[in-house]
Amino acid sequence: MNLRRPTAKSLGSRLALLSVPVLIAAAASDAVPKAPLFDIAVRRLSPRTAVFNGGNWDNAVVALATAKGIVVIDSGLSRSVASAFREAIRAEFRRNDFAMLIDTHEHNDHVLGNSAYSDLPIVAHDSVRSAMLRMQADRNILAHLLEVPEKDEAGYRKYLLDRDPKVLDTPNWARYESFWKAVAVDYRSGPDLVPPTITFDRRMTLHFGDVTVRLMYFGCAHSIGDTVIQVPEENLVMTGAIFYPGNQLPMLRAGEKPSEALAPQLVSNWFAVLHDVFDAADDKTQFVACHGRETLDKAQVRRLASYWEKLWSEVRILKREGKTLEQANAALSLKERFPEVADLANDSLRGTVYEVLDIHRGNIEFMWKALGQ
Repeated sequence: MNLRRPTAKSLGSRLALLSVPVLIAAAASDAVPKAPLFDIAVRRLSPRTAVFNGGNWDNAVVALATAKGIVVIDSGLSRSVASAFREAIRAEFRRNDFAMLIDTHEHNDHVLGNSAYSDLPIVAHDSVRSAMLRMQADRNILAHLLEVPEKDEAGYRKYLLDRDPKVLDTPNWARYESFWKAVAVDYRSGPDLVPPTITFDRRMTLHFGDVTVRLMYFGCAHSIGDTVIQVPEENLVMTGAIFYPGNQLPMLRAGEKPSEALAPQLVSNWFAVLHDVFDAADDKTQFVACHGRETLDKAQVRRLASYWEKLWSEVRILKREGKTLEQANAALSLKERFPEVADLANDSLRGTVYEVLDIHRGNIEFMWKALGQ
């Protein structure tokens, strides 16, 4: 299992997002105060659909109140965090008939809260279940997981010391620390991993009476299990971590390097899935990412997807011509060859332990490796 990194959007705004508290049940430890630990902001997209944002990485959990029960998309960083999201969903819809959990991909902040939904069917791509089973068996992965709260807190503390140290004396920072303490307690007690119980290979359609949920495997862009979810009756598409809101180039980072599962045919599948989505979308379609508090529209997502598709075409041509990777990097200048996206930020999380300083070059190298060394 690959442990995720926060987004630029979540890092830049995370302290500001701690102002509206939601209680997490404190674990049996004096280190975790019985106090509000993080906010959950609710965005209603329709009478049946709401997005719940919260936590130190500003995760976005989507809930669909269907005729056959509430469907939740993504759980959270840990059982305590996911339980808080589940309670917020119950309170918002004033219903407790949860029907299903769907995982968009295998990263820790989207599946390690699955145990809060262990009473439900949990649906995900085959690779998500495989990743969680590997995690159960690999002590090194679990040990790395225990480092996440401490690493993130220490890294953000240094970031603030360099830029705005007064923040470290505020109640918001104390709440930020308390959130990670609660997650750390969950992890130290042993991550209660609950892998998906229902899986699919390429596509799956789920029927909930008045709502249809279509799952389409994207795969190996941000994570191994990337899944796009379409809800036609709501004119809604969930992009998982493939595309985020914000003024930044989309970034290919499946495990920081192309997966062994990534082949040219799978990259071509990205665009087949996206074309299917765009054919069914209109100017009112709302695209929701698994982080961030803004929805994207069709034009915004098409712009990001078109950049990747054009880059893929150019990389394949250069590879066929026998060019080297360095020649490809020189030939595919962002400003000269991709002016339609040259105004987007070409870095992410600058100044933090998670920084990426040249997204475009990384995308070229990712696609180059997907074609074979």
